[in-house]
Amino acid sequence: MALAAALALLLSQLAEKLTRPPEIAQHIGAFTSPVHLSGWMNVAAALVTATASTERALRLRYSRLWDGGAG
Repeated sequence: MALAAALALLLSQLAEKLTRPPEIAQHIGAFTSPVHLSGWMNVAAALVTATASTERALRLRYSRLWDGGAG
């Protein structure tokens, strides 16, 4: 869940940055992100995302079910 929320946040912030230049905005329009986070909140979101992705990768790597050890 944390990874999906972080991906949505990242995509909305990236879309806002990419559509901000006037040359792009006049052709496709400017996108305004519905969520605006401060700098420390972006750092906190990045740390939560890194922790969640590391936990997910480690859990899948050592899973008996996925490694064929079950049954």
